[in-house]
Amino acid sequence: MVKYIHDTNLRIPCECREYADNSRICRFSFIDYSNFMQITWFGLSSFKIVGKDITIITDPFGKSSGLSPLRGGADLVISSNPESDLANNFSSIQGAPFIINGPGEYDTKGVFVMGMEAENKELGKNTIYAIDLEDVRIAFIGQMNQKTLTDEQKSIFEGADIVLVPVGGKTVLSSDDAAKIATGLEPFIIIPHSYQISGLQTPLEKLDKFQKEMGGKSEESDKLSIKKKDLVGESTQLIILTPQR
Repeated sequence: MVKYIHDTNLRIPCECREYADNSRICRFSFIDYSNFMQITWFGLSSFKIVGKDITIITDPFGKSSGLSPLRGGADLVISSNPESDLANNFSSIQGAPFIINGPGEYDTKGVFVMGMEAENKELGKNTIYAIDLEDVRIAFIGQMNQKTLTDEQKSIFEGADIVLVPVGGKTVLSSDDAAKIATGLEPFIIIPHSYQISGLQTPLEKLDKFQKEMGGKSEESDKLSIKKKDLVGESTQLIILTPQR
């Protein structure tokens, strides 16, 4: 008799054929880390995006948020609003990262970033960004608070695979405006941010309103690990990331 098993005692994933005499032949599966991306979330609009050769951090916040400031290294820091202490705690990032804090086009270490001005009457002018990394386009909408995107703003997000969108209302997009903007870009994945979590002192609404706007279906995870080839199909997936500390 031949029995197929997955050997969990081996360090490398494999599928084995086990024979009646207890012998086995195993086929090993090696993980290809090229064009691999990982996204984690720290709260507010602060994310860590890791590619093959680069680590990006967005909107590092300070103590006034009520959350523990982010500590760690990065090659690139992207700030949607360098005048806000919710997005400009650059000194907390170790190393000597290249800082992007306004509109323009930037090309560094295999990542291409396009920034365009957006509105927020409460927090001041800010920048939205298209981030191209590992053949994946991320629409990073940080502290924006305008009901719709202009045609010019939409143009930099054309072909976006993943949308990072604020949903907590008050000083950022409301849940309904966020849902309309994010789904209108027709991405494969939407990741909400800037909503009320434990410890946050910034007044924002809870996530449940946005979830209802999106139909209620979502997947929760500590991090998103993705490759371009994984982004297939016609439906949009809502991913809820657990804030990391």
